[in-house]
Amino acid sequence: ASPLISLLSSDPEIQYVALRNINIVLQKRPNILDKETKMFFCNFNDPIYVKLEKLDALVKLADLKNIDAILHEFKDYASEVDVEFV
Repeated sequence: ASPLISLLSSDPEIQYVALRNINIVLQKRPNILDKETKMFFCNFNDPIYVKLEKLDALVKLADLKNIDAILHEFKDYASEVDVEFV
């Protein structure tokens, strides 16, 4: 999964493809990336299609160990300027 994670710092189109594949992996093995949660936090300049895939990954990664950080991040998203994302 490490090579896919490294693609999250690429151009948005490549991030999207990597995130789609990561989300497929997370369906079968949700704990495989439990230490990488912060890599899926959205950046303000991420395109909407990347933000939505990251959001999907965060939902799949949520567990008792990281739920506080994820909920805090979701709270930040709720006050986001990007109305389409909110």
